[in-house]
Amino acid sequence: MSRFRLTIDNEGIASQIADLINSGKQIWYYLTSYSILVSPIEFLIELDRDKVIGVIGLEQKTDKVTELKYLCVHPDYRQQGIGRNMLELGIKAAKTEYVYGAVRSDNHVNIRNNFRVGMRPVGKHRGRGCHIIIFARRRGNVEYQIYQRRP
Repeated sequence: MSRFRLTIDNEGIASQIADLINSGKQIWYYLTSYSILVSPIEFLIELDRDKVIGVIGLEQKTDKVTELKYLCVHPDYRQQGIGRNMLELGIKAAKTEYVYGAVRSDNHVNIRNNFRVGMRPVGKHRGRGCHIIIFARRRGNVEYQIYQRRP
């Protein structure tokens, strides 16, 4: 059986996750490495050596529903499909039948990626300076069309 050893500890990873999420300035509060470590949220990360370059959080809300949150990709690694991959991994890792996530209406890349992974808008509410779109899908629903840009 293979064994893997990371050259960075949990506190180092938590610190990088907090820094990456905070750098986007999209949430109302400041995350710390401690708040990441004690959080009930399960974090999936993408690493480049010892550097966290992508993150998504999964928070199980009920027996049937999981919220996908904190999707973030390091600016140096954007436009490489990491965000879409993180969304797909988050959906697969959810242990519930339904998943949902909130996306700012001005985050066009994340909106497009949500469509690409089969998420559909199910609601909208007013946020700080923009609307928040709620995307959701049934986890087992693999029959979705790939969103294609029109020429």
